[in-house]
Amino acid sequence: MDKMLHIIPAAGKASRIGGIPKFLLPIASDNFLIKFHSNLVNNVDTHVHKAIVVSSEYFETVKRLELNAEIFEANTSTMNETVAFAIDRFPEINNYLLTMPDTFFNDSDVIENLVEKFVKSNVDISLGLWKIQNYQKGKLGQVLVKDGEITDAVDKDKNCKYQHAWGAIAWNSSANKLINVKESHIGYIIKPALENRYKINYEIADNKYYDCGTFDEYLELLRFKK
Repeated sequence: MDKMLHIIPAAGKASRIGGIPKFLLPIASDNFLIKFHSNLVNNVDTHVHKAIVVSSEYFETVKRLELNAEIFEANTSTMNETVAFAIDRFPEINNYLLTMPDTFFNDSDVIENLVEKFVKSNVDISLGLWKIQNYQKGKLGQVLVKDGEITDAVDKDKNCKYQHAWGAIAWNSSANKLINVKESHIGYIIKPALENRYKINYEIADNKYYDCGTFDEYLELLRFKK
């Protein structure tokens, strides 16, 4: 069975909350965001190799955490540049999964289901979707699900009425040509993939998605975790 590379991009210009990079924010007494992501997809048939790419500023710190992933050092400017760096490290792998280490979701099974569906369905791209909360509109990429298919994608538009936001993505090497390293994140491949008729499916999570890009949303997560 083909391998899959799980890319956890923690390099680039990491923003901070209280001086702490978001991916190191605690979510329990013995857990924090990047550790949560390193422990995803442990129960799938596909062999998943996990790669955390982190800047030189935090490379030694992350290495000391003894996470369930291989740690790479890179100083990149965008998520897409980080993704390209990780892909280049593993030329023998043609399938990829990306989760964002400054996010949290209680329904971690959604990622395992996403991977299984991606592998079994022979599609080019699979998206992990969550129902968007009102306070998240304008902060997340949204997609339109119509008649069981994704038909449109919009990035961070507070006036967008679409009900679902994407929060994780799997893809194969055929979609690598859509990745522009100058663009800020991997979600920008969704629209051209739709326009070029790539095969796309999705998995919808049952619970909420938290993007800890702001202190207010991190507080929402902490209230949920109590």
